[in-house]
Amino acid sequence: MENYLLIIGATVLLALDFALSKKYQSKVGTTAKAGLFFNAANGLLTAIVFFAISGFKFTFTPYSAIMAALMSCFAMCYSIIGFKVLKMGSMSLYTVFLMTGGMILPYIYGTILLDEEFSILRLIGLIMIFGAIILSNTGKTKATKWLVLLCVAVFILNGLVSIVSKQHQIESTYATVSASEFVMWSGITKLIISGIGFLFVMKDKSSVTEGELVRALPIVAISAVIGGVSYLLQLIGAAELPATMLYPCVTGGSIIFSSLAGLIFFKEKISVKQWCAVALCFVGTCMFI
Repeated sequence: MENYLLIIGATVLLALDFALSKKYQSKVGTTAKAGLFFNAANGLLTAIVFFAISGFKFTFTPYSAIMAALMSCFAMCYSIIGFKVLKMGSMSLYTVFLMTGGMILPYIYGTILLDEEFSILRLIGLIMIFGAIILSNTGKTKATKWLVLLCVAVFILNGLVSIVSKQHQIESTYATVSASEFVMWSGITKLIISGIGFLFVMKDKSSVTEGELVRALPIVAISAVIGGVSYLLQLIGAAELPATMLYPCVTGGSIIFSSLAGLIFFKEKISVKQWCAVALCFVGTCMFI
């Protein structure tokens, strides 16, 4: 029961983090410069916060560093792509693709490679979720092929993030760091990877200015804390719960809470079909539990 309470907390925080990303995007835009700055600053602040949470310990293992780098690469890519998706589509559309990718791919991974349970009921759940994805693209504003392609990329990349996170938490062959230290290392690698990218675009005067980016730092700071704690709670759960149960819990809650956040904080008009897609996705998710 305690693990499930942790996951519920993680989903609420994750939805708030989505809302903060949307707020940041509304202030500074969706350019590569804005996205890379967000990830670099977020990584730095996450590393600092979780260095303190870890008791100011700086433990290093090659395996954890490599896995953190992989996860940061995937997360940075879907975050930058997500800025474009949020600009072209709604928050609920982005959330459906992001969270179902973070559930379906690790579910397949857990079933095939980790010998976790497979059932017909869960197969029906997968079909319902795919149906929700299709339904979410048939609203009043029809999604373009470019938007669908971006959403598919988000789907795959977040799935890979979940797989890397799960594998790190169950690793028994190689030495690993604690969950809080892994969040710290994820922040460090995100800072390095995004920081290098930012150096190549920082002189771009046609997009957001440095002053605008600095003024958006409070949003990035809050995102670093909320997103980092959400990820920490998921890592703690990943050590105990199978992937076929953990990620459906995160998915269902995040889709509901994020759609509500889009409605409450941004007054997004969600069509009847989109609400049906969210409901269908949530029912499908419940079949995994």
